Amino acid sequence: MEQIINVISVYYIDVIVLFVFAGISLYLYKTSNHELLKKMILSLVVEAEKQLGSKTGELKYALVVEKLYGVMPPILRLLYSKKKIDSMIEDAVDYLKRYLSDGKNLMGYDSENI
Repeated sequence: MEQIINVISVYYIDVIVLFVFAGISLYLYKTSNHELLKKMILSLVVEAEKQLGSKTGELKYALVVEKLYGVMPPILRLLYSKKKIDSMIEDAVDYLKRYLSDGKNLMGYDSENI
């Protein structure tokens, strides 16, 4: 333990620079992948809606979370809290509701053209 303290005291500037660099790198990685994560969540919400239909909200939520954690890179799991992911899922659900309320369906066709 004493050796570790000695190394840190000798190289404290290097240690600080390393932690700052790591923090900035993680922040940049998170922000650059934010849109990708939102698109992944929206895609999973649409897929759950297609598979399970309406009136199955809790089941669809569980399906989205399960599949998301299956495809989400491990580092992003550390960078995004469960609360933030829940918020992003709710945003995707709201977007999908607005999309469907405009008379569109999940197949991409207007109901008038069918």
